[in-house]
Amino acid sequence: MAVRAMKVLTKGMKTPESYENGPRVSDSTVYEFGEFELDPATRRLSRNDAVIPLTPKVFDTLLYLVEHSGRVLDKDELLAAVWPDVTVEENNLGQAISRIRSSLGEAPGDNRFIVTIPGRGYRFVPEVRTRPALSTAASDSSGGVRARLDTPADPGPLLRPSTGTTGWHSPLFVLGCLAVIVLAVAAVGYFAWTSGFGKERLTTLAVLPFRPLVLESRDEALELGMADTLIGRLGSIPDLTVRPLASVRRFQDPEQTPFAAGAALSVDAVLEGYIHRTSDRVRVTVRLLRVADQQQLWSGEYNEPFTSIFAVQDSVATRVARELSFELDASGQQKNSRAYGGNPAAYESYLQGRFYMNLAQPRNAIKMFEEAAQRDPEFALPFAGLADILSRLPIATDGPSREPIERARGAAQNALSLDGRLGDAFAALGWIGFYHDWDWALSEQHFRTALELNADDFSARLGYAHLLANTGRPEAALREINRALTIDPLSPIALTLKAQFLFYAGRHQEARDQVSAVLRDSPGFWLARLQMGRSHLHDGRFSDALESFQSAQEAGGTWTPLTLIGYTHAASGRTADAERVLRELTTAAGTSYVPPYHIALLHAGLGDTKAAISWLERGVQERDVRMVFVGVDPLWQPMHGVPEFRDLLRRLKLK
Repeated sequence: MAVRAMKVLTKGMKTPESYENGPRVSDSTVYEFGEFELDPATRRLSRNDAVIPLTPKVFDTLLYLVEHSGRVLDKDELLAAVWPDVTVEENNLGQAISRIRSSLGEAPGDNRFIVTIPGRGYRFVPEVRTRPALSTAASDSSGGVRARLDTPADPGPLLRPSTGTTGWHSPLFVLGCLAVIVLAVAAVGYFAWTSGFGKERLTTLAVLPFRPLVLESRDEALELGMADTLIGRLGSIPDLTVRPLASVRRFQDPEQTPFAAGAALSVDAVLEGYIHRTSDRVRVTVRLLRVADQQQLWSGEYNEPFTSIFAVQDSVATRVARELSFELDASGQQKNSRAYGGNPAAYESYLQGRFYMNLAQPRNAIKMFEEAAQRDPEFALPFAGLADILSRLPIATDGPSREPIERARGAAQNALSLDGRLGDAFAALGWIGFYHDWDWALSEQHFRTALELNADDFSARLGYAHLLANTGRPEAALREINRALTIDPLSPIALTLKAQFLFYAGRHQEARDQVSAVLRDSPGFWLARLQMGRSHLHDGRFSDALESFQSAQEAGGTWTPLTLIGYTHAASGRTADAERVLRELTTAAGTSYVPPYHIALLHAGLGDTKAAISWLERGVQERDVRMVFVGVDPLWQPMHGVPEFRDLLRRLKLK
């Protein structure tokens, strides 16, 4: 009933975004181009009647391109149209364009649908036709009257206290019934005890993103935040593996059944929920489902003041743990109380921060985490969130490290002063030790501490695996990344890192097979395209390498793909092209930050050893986070005979 109700509520709804560059054609218009149809009213892209799923912002981006077909659209115009109310990174637009190209079946360099105009933006190429949309019936498929949008449908069977009476008042009758019930329960219990029936524990769980009871007033940050909070609380239970938010957030589509999501995530049980927030109250309904036989294990409903949101979360977590034959101990509950504080306004800001963090919008995430910390200085999690995002900001953005890393260190220390057992803060310190301090032993200690506190800490698993790989322990790194993949089997970043570690270990065919599998499932993931380019470069397939690096740059990469494009030119003997890329990097370094590591690598590719060493020394002085790759990246192999290079590796304790 829950899924069916959501379908009814979704039908005919319009996107909440409004474009700023003039009115669009009526939503009663359907756009056609080639074999594709784009219907704004139903927000569907289809090809020969087969629906192609798109996330909301990807759909909005495609719609704006189609509406302005033939015109070059500046990136700023697209960002303002699709994200009118928030400041987002240009990387978000690049990822949306990449996903559109993939959904339309456009290969890298094909440009059948979207042409990139260097330095400006994009142009939608095909001829676009319009036709009126078919009229939408006012009834559902069963012929019944469609539900009113302001009347939320019941999302499923709920446990409610009974208030009625049976009309049977005879004491003897009641006693007799009780006796029969007691005997029956005893018999069933004896059978279960002797046969072992029902004793099997369910040890893997996915908490799906909560869905809105009323689509018109949805709060995506709260929906994801409820799931994120429950993942954190249930993830602290030993022997229970809970899929991370990054793994489950792809199952937000109301059309997706929880059982299909559970099967895709390879879990024993799924927790699904619905949430509706009014000004001062919150209504939550939840169902715990067993995937194997598609049975409901428990359901519950809460209608409380929003100030009681923490109590609702505690109640759900405790009941789910009990149904899965686990217990949340008292120390765990006290830990949660310290971590989550008790200020609902601060909690809302924290949820917004997590929401932006999962959308890869670091600046917005940082702003909301700082707001949460200001609203409640005793709230540990915003400090941990700040530490997490700031500790990896330089590697994610190809930016400088000192200022964000020191802010990350301070935030992690603040978090641990409020809650000394907060694993997320230890994981952030592990990343700081790895990327910035180059203190391999201390970094390993922090990652191990985080994993002792929560064996399913995905960030700590990735960081520890990275540390092992970059300090010359490839087999241990592969074991650790495989453990990360038991937590999140579908993670593109973990799957790509596994390919990278195989590549570092000299297992090139396995690395190629691994990254090919990633690109089949996530064709727009630029890090996977980067790794595929490295495999092509190693094999001497220079044109294929250039194509992979160029597509990685289009999909959201910054200086790294450009550097590898230049290195490929140098390796293939196209010295003039390589020098052109080098001039572009050094010129840009005069006005903005370009990692010294990249410029050094391109000098090395051109055979200029002296300049390469000079830029590497600058990387050491500036604490360039990419220096952690200098000892393990095969592209540096020709430099290993240079005394100054060996001395640098010795100082970094990478040899």
